[in-house]
Amino acid sequence: MQQNILFLVTGMTPQIITETLYALAADPENSDKWIPTEIHVLTTAKGKIQIRSRLFQDGIFDQLLKDYNLPNIKFDDSTLHVISHQGQELEDLKTLDDNELAANETCKLIKKFTEDENTKLHVSIAGGRKTMGFYAGYALSLYGRAQDNMSHVLISEEFEFAENFYYPTPGEYYVAKYNSQERLNAKDAKVFLANIPFVRLRNVLPDTHPLKMNNYQFSDVVEQINQSNQKVNLEINVTHRYIEINGKIRADLPPREMAMLMWFADCKQKAKPGIKAPTGSQKGKNSDAEIQIIQELTFEYLTHYDELKDSDTSLEVNKEFFDTTKSKLKRQLEKQLGIELAAKIMPKQNGRGMPFYLPVEAEQIIIRNSFKDNVI
Repeated sequence: MQQNILFLVTGMTPQIITETLYALAADPENSDKWIPTEIHVLTTAKGKIQIRSRLFQDGIFDQLLKDYNLPNIKFDDSTLHVISHQGQELEDLKTLDDNELAANETCKLIKKFTEDENTKLHVSIAGGRKTMGFYAGYALSLYGRAQDNMSHVLISEEFEFAENFYYPTPGEYYVAKYNSQERLNAKDAKVFLANIPFVRLRNVLPDTHPLKMNNYQFSDVVEQINQSNQKVNLEINVTHRYIEINGKIRADLPPREMAMLMWFADCKQKAKPGIKAPTGSQKGKNSDAEIQIIQELTFEYLTHYDELKDSDTSLEVNKEFFDTTKSKLKRQLEKQLGIELAAKIMPKQNGRGMPFYLPVEAEQIIIRNSFKDNVI
């Protein structure tokens, strides 16, 4: 079942919630209405009190639904998320640590809302402190999908500081201007929804860290993106069977895939043009020349594979083995490093029939093996 989730960050201005809902779902000038099935809000302890008091206890939220004949929308204590530290709800965001907690919680929630393909997420960055809006927008850029959207809501200037204004009413309803005797009719207010385009970086992130993990910091996600845009230093640790990118991002590889990457790295360090893949059999039978190529490739590959695992005498680097192992290596790298970063160390070729080579400079490659000379 399709779920529409509206997510907002807010502090002491709960009217942002009703104004945004009105703009999305009730504004008669909006020809493309979007009605959420759930509204989730990230706020502080003080912000939660304001939402409960004004929108729930005073009945303003329910009145909005009645005024515009909107269906039941889940919005209650269970959808209020309070930024907390060690079980203690934060009253406000006052320190750098508080802001980091807000960033992590925002990232965590948006990640959660975008995991189900049957959901559409709309993020509003209109409320809360500027840093909270920034984090919400940044997190949606990291995790957002094609069906997700982001917006900012604006209201008529004269209503910006009006007391007890929450949304344009269908009938007459008067509110007072702040520090003024003048009264304004809420019916005359205009709400403008500014849809904000954003860059979707979801496919840049890896499947395992931190995209598919719950225990991470917002800064970890940003670092992952930044690493994909930097020059790559590749370290292959044969002893412990993992690779490391730029001394920060690690990936563990199975023996066959690890051996293939070692093979390509060794070729690059020895200034070889690369590895020409076997072409396969003709009519079910390899030619004598192809048999010779397969034997040479198998010998070269086993030189590295034997460092990781006992020799497999049945292993043969024919076309099927070469293509399958290379494909598995690609999947492992993309899963653990993300598509962009994986592409920077994945063997490639400059044209059909050309040798495959590692797109990393030789001086940027280190192969560590404590069983040999530490650094090869």
